[in-house]
Formats: sequence, C-alpha cells, structure tokens
Amino acid sequence: MKRALIFLPVLALMSAIPTQASAKDANIYGGLFIGDRLGEGQTFEGANIAGAPRVIQTPTKDGLVGGAMIGVVVADANWGRIRTEAELSAGKNDIRRLTLNGVQRDLLSGRKSVTTTMLNVAYDTPKIWDRIRFTVGGGAGAASIDYDIEYNVAAAGPRIQIPTNATGKVALQAIGGVSFEVVKNFELTADARYLHVGKHNVERYNFSTGTLDSVLRTDYDSTSITAGLRFFF
Repeated sequence: MKRALIFLPVLALMSAIPTQASAKDANIYGGLFIGDRLGEGQTFEGANIAGAPRVIQTPTKDGLVGGAMIGVVVADANWGRIRTEAELSAGKNDIRRLTLNGVQRDLLSGRKSVTTTMLNVAYDTPKIWDRIRFTVGGGAGAASIDYDIEYNVAAAGPRIQIPTNATGKVALQAIGGVSFEVVKNFELTADARYLHVGKHNVERYNFSTGTLDSVLRTDYDSTSITAGLRFFF
C-alpha cells in the first residue's frame, strides 16, 4: 500500500508535464493486446483455529491474458514521447499442482482469474529507422482475483475448497516493449508486463464438514508476454 501511495502522485505529476505541443497536437489512441500469462508459483500461509499451520503452494500453467486501453500522447519531441492511458485487462491460469505443508495433495480443480483496471504512464524512445520505438513504463490501479481451488487432503478426504473472490486490491505493473509503425497512426506492439497485487486474504473451507478451516494470506505476481496494436485518432 505504501508503494502505491508513493506511485500514484508520480503518475499524476507525469500526466501534467508541460510540453511544447498544444492541445490540438495531442494524439488520442486506442489499443488491444493478447498474450501468454506465464506460469508462476503462489503461496498461501496461515493457521487454522487450533493454530496448526496451513502453507499451500499452487504453481500454475501458462494461461491467456488480453486487454484494451485508451490513451493520449501528452508530450512528443525529438527526445521521444510520453503517453498516459487507462487499461483494462483480464487473464487466467490453471493450477498445475497443489502442496499442503510440503506434501502434494489430490488436486480436483484449480484456476486463478485476474482482472485489472490500471492507469499507465509510458515513455517511448524517438523513432529508429523511422519505424521502431522502444517503450518503458508502469502503472497503478485495482485488481480482482477469483480463486477457484478444490482438493482432497487425503484419498478419503476431507475435501477442501478455496472459493475466494478478492476485489479492489492495489495493483502495480511494469511494462517494457517495442512498437513498429506499419503505416501512419497504426503501430504493432510487443510487450513484457509484470503485475504485482498486494497482500490479501483467502478463505479455506472444509467442504466435507461445511466449516471454515482457516483464513490465509497471500500476494500475487505474474509476468506476461503480449502482442497487440495501437491506433491513433
């Protein structure tokens, strides 16, 4: 949370940077991207009511991610350009396996779905060979993570569920990539995106007895490789 409070004023400050361009020179654009959200590990930690530890590890498979944005060029000069944009993205990953307290359990089903709403600021280098720009940027916003996990502790049970939907969590991301201008006002893009969602709780239910076993803490990190397009109006 402290990192987000520091970062948000920076976004606002960069959006307000004065430039030599007048308002009529600002370029509004829209964009789309799709790609691979790489598999990552995630650990849930806590204890049940009796104080017994519960440490769950859930590495995931690669999954699909996609998004859309609308933005504006707030500065464009011989040193490059600065853009600000609003971005909406969604993706999911299936869980590869699950371990509880270091022992692999019988995973019945497992998926993590993530939706984010972000405000990004990006710097693009001057054009190389009159076509190519390199990009570095970052953003802050909110994330919703839907956990749908079910497993058996042992062959005879009990069956455990983690059906938590964590909403409104602080999210930060870093972006690096490249764009290629195909024709005037139309660019193809390729980016690497790192997303971090801060600490949040998930509820672990004993489905066999119908009781809440424990509340665990976790955070979420993912890296995505995406391709897309950007069209300037």
